Amino acid sequence: MGVSDRGAARRSARRSSTLMGVLAIAAGIVIVMNLFKVSASLSLLTADLGIGASAGSWLVTVCTVVAVVLVLPAGGLADRFGPKRVGLFGLACAALGSAVGALCTDIGPLLASRALEGVGYGLTGVVSPAIIAEAFPPERRGIPMAVWSCWMDLGMLAVLNVANLVIDPAVASSWKGLWWLCAALTAGLAAVYALAVREGPRPEAGAGAGESVLLTSLAGALKSPATWVVSSVFLLYNVGVLSLLTLAPLYCQTQLGLGAAEANSYTSLLTIGMISGAFATGLVLVRVRTLRGRIMLLAASMALAAAVLGGAYVYTVDQIVPFMLLGGLALSIMPAVGFTIVPETPASPAFAGAAIGLFMLMGNLAGFGTPLIGGLMESAPAVLSATLVAVSLTGAALSLLLLRLMGGSAPAQGA
Repeated sequence: MGVSDRGAARRSARRSSTLMGVLAIAAGIVIVMNLFKVSASLSLLTADLGIGASAGSWLVTVCTVVAVVLVLPAGGLADRFGPKRVGLFGLACAALGSAVGALCTDIGPLLASRALEGVGYGLTGVVSPAIIAEAFPPERRGIPMAVWSCWMDLGMLAVLNVANLVIDPAVASSWKGLWWLCAALTAGLAAVYALAVREGPRPEAGAGAGESVLLTSLAGALKSPATWVVSSVFLLYNVGVLSLLTLAPLYCQTQLGLGAAEANSYTSLLTIGMISGAFATGLVLVRVRTLRGRIMLLAASMALAAAVLGGAYVYTVDQIVPFMLLGGLALSIMPAVGFTIVPETPASPAFAGAAIGLFMLMGNLAGFGTPLIGGLMESAPAVLSATLVAVSLTGAALSLLLLRLMGGSAPAQGA
């Protein structure tokens, strides 16, 4: 093969990797649109079905519960059967669940349809970064993993804007239009996904051997101390960040005296800062290619999180805008770097999917601490701030432990 032929082959491989990265990220955004379409239409939905806001909130919670149950086995399934097939199944479940939901006239069947959508949420959250990890060598994962790390923010922004195109505030049943739109978008993406996503060969398994391969993949990730450490850092990060995202509007209203609309507008600046910071972190990771450098960046990101969260419940009205924008920028770094590191933590690349599954599971578990944090915000905000600082600094210390566990002075291994 001549020089020009090799150059053409490299360009073709890069285009293929880029396409798979775009599709993996698009799948995540569409799945999050399905998840938060309830938030975008809750007032109409509750009025149409004759239910209260508490019952309506279960339409989001049921998806989250299903996802928490699925994320770890999803990683093993991706390692065994390939992220493409598992991801396609997840998209199909989400599309079917959204279409079935659009036909529902009672909360019971709608909850069942949302559980089906939760399968898509749980599988996609693991499979998409697994596709990126397989499509890009470690030194080139920075930008796609950084963009992927803000999939929740991008999906929420998308559905809140798209909802205005199909929902009529004067027609209670118009929430169904958003369900049909999400079903169509998810089904359309699934079709492109099926045609365009490529993956490497999977291990062959004879009759009855599939379960053994799956368990081997899960065990390979769970036996890796480095996988547990980086996943624990993600847990500690999310303890603070999820509480901030959830409780910031309430703090603005109860402690600063702002109205609900104004509080929500200011809190949206935090999301804008996080999205902007994720893209900026991707550009930084293009230059920081050694594993040691990325681990040091992970530790620094947790130290920055400590600085932000130390002021999360003490800022004043005059400080809202800089706190939200700069805080969002600082808090965006950890997930972007973490998603880049975690596929390298197991002993073999064949266990990368299961490692990502554990990473996602630990991150999701942090959400169960939000009620406790909400109570501290109301009764002892100074104690809460000190606690969140300590939690984040613990994450920084654990990040440095990765240097010993992974031989962090070695460069990331390319494909």
